[in-house]
Amino acid sequence: MANPAYPMARQCPMAPPTEYGSFREQGPVKVDMPDGGWAWLLTGYDDVRQAMNDPRFSSDDEKMGRARTELPKGVDLNSFWRKDEPEHGRLRHMMMTEFTAHKIKEWRPRIQGLVDQILDRLEELPRPLDLYREFALALPTQVIAQLLGVPDKDYRTFAQQSRDCLSLDDPKKSFAAFHALDEYLLRIIAEREAEPREDLISRLIVDRVKTGELARPDLLPMVRFILVSGYETTTSQIALSTLTLMTNPKVKAQLIEDPERITAFVEESLRFWSVSQDNVLRVIDQDMEYSGVKMSVGELVVLAVPGANHDAKAFPDPEEFSLERGDNRHVAFGFGTHLCAGAPLARREVDIAITSLLARFPGIRLACDVEDLQFRHRSLVYGLESLPATW
Repeated sequence: MANPAYPMARQCPMAPPTEYGSFREQGPVKVDMPDGGWAWLLTGYDDVRQAMNDPRFSSDDEKMGRARTELPKGVDLNSFWRKDEPEHGRLRHMMMTEFTAHKIKEWRPRIQGLVDQILDRLEELPRPLDLYREFALALPTQVIAQLLGVPDKDYRTFAQQSRDCLSLDDPKKSFAAFHALDEYLLRIIAEREAEPREDLISRLIVDRVKTGELARPDLLPMVRFILVSGYETTTSQIALSTLTLMTNPKVKAQLIEDPERITAFVEESLRFWSVSQDNVLRVIDQDMEYSGVKMSVGELVVLAVPGANHDAKAFPDPEEFSLERGDNRHVAFGFGTHLCAGAPLARREVDIAITSLLARFPGIRLACDVEDLQFRHRSLVYGLESLPATW
């Protein structure tokens, strides 16, 4: 009997694939991958959360064989994110100084200023407008551009290149986007090497590369990873969080009545949408029995974040968007040593974006039927193609 084919299609754009429900009861399930191989699929909260922090589940890209991503082989695609200890921790530490609580606090006025500028511009645009392009995309790309020292004027270009890299539709297009993005970043790196500025790329060069702590070839993968991960998931999260406001009158009214509930809203939105739908992989590094099944060295494992975050054992009534969940221990940003380094910045961006948008345009609403929205199903990061809105 053939294994179920992965990835599974969503029957409802606002919920994970329905198969995840039955899979949870079985534990780890074998699924056939697009490359012709197979992998273990974990969909239960406890299974996924434990595997995220279990060293027997290796993150090393070189051991995975690039099971799905049609990108150049023999290059470091993901910097520290797809490495094991101690190399993961060594490289991760080099950029963590940029994402401390103190640093994120310093960034708040700048993020607020960017949001205000974007909202001012929205007021001048004819409606309906595409809130994805003009708001959800504009904010994170400009934030990460300023952090890295990438010119603001280029943000739409690198955003499209990044999106094409993550798409599963056209391998040739993904290859071309990958090379174009690398060429662009190498030019920026060369400029900063010649003339350092007050930005992250310059600090990595001065404090890490020139001191010998970071090998020169490792700089590009780190910058690329920060750029792509720093905007892509946050863009999708802001867009989908805004969609929640426009399709859930109860939640919208709760936020208008009590803006202090924004923290609960952000955490629930992270859980509910789980935008990292198809990019958390591991490979078995040690023969073992896990959750009732025998796993062997070299076998691929997919950690289904949407499945874990919609496990009713961990989140009662998981398909309901609720601000009453209290301690929302979702795994949208991962867990353990591989917890997303940029999580504090992403949370702050979504917080400021949604609070400011709702305060400025409390009457914001969809300018189309929900059924007409186009979602990004065939992508490592779930999201929208566009978000027509008016007020």
